[in-house]
Order: sequence, then C-alpha cells, then structure tokens
Amino acid sequence: MKELLMTLMLWIGANTNYNVDLSLPEIIRMDKAPLEYQYFKEEVPRDSDVHGFYNLKDKKIYIRGEYPLDHPWAQGLILHELLHYIQDMNNVRFECVAEMEKEAWPLQQKYLKEVHEFDWQYDKLWYMTVSSCGY
Repeated sequence: MKELLMTLMLWIGANTNYNVDLSLPEIIRMDKAPLEYQYFKEEVPRDSDVHGFYNLKDKKIYIRGEYPLDHPWAQGLILHELLHYIQDMNNVRFECVAEMEKEAWPLQQKYLKEVHEFDWQYDKLWYMTVSSCGY
C-alpha cells in the first residue's frame, strides 16, 4: 500500500500545483455497509452508494475494499480521496466541503485514462451537483 500511495502522490504532484512532500495518510478499507455507516454516522439513505471518503477530522481515507489494490477502479478511488487529503494538508480553503470535488472528479478521470486506459465517464450534471455549495 505504501508504494501505491507514494506513486499516486507523485502523480498528483506532477499533475497539480500541490505540495505532495507529505506523510502518507492511513487508508482503511471496509465493506459497503460499515463504510456508509462511518460516513453518515446515522441512518444510511436507502439509495446510498458511497465508494470512499476522506475524513477531515481524523485525516484518514476510507474506501470500499471489494476491488483488489491493483485494480484501476481501486487506484482511482484512492487517488480521488488522496487528493482531498493533499488539499487539506495544503490548507486549501473552500466555501463548503462539496467544492473539494471540483478538482477530484476530473483528476480521477484523467488518471484512469492516462495510466490505465480506463475510460470513466461520469454524469456531468451529477458532478455539478455534488461539487457545488448549493446556495
């Protein structure tokens, strides 16, 4: 896992202006139900499909563990959440937590395409919804 995290951090550093000379965060892999409970802390919405998240309080990355670490989707998820860790460690300020997603989704898509030749297309309307503050 350490080598994967270092590789992903270097890739993020080469593709952004962030300082990536940071300690490596802890990654916790979980099944879907416990992960969603950890994320929501209360009742999990019926249509929830959380794949991972970065916890701003404990500075840990939580991801679903159903894919092996050498699978492109698992690496894309880790990269996405690792970017949030890097944003946090670089003291990037956002109007709301949702704004952290504006950079993460396109960067994850770029990584999957360039490194794994995996063409991930996400719904642009959904992306706009989850990456804005909604005011």
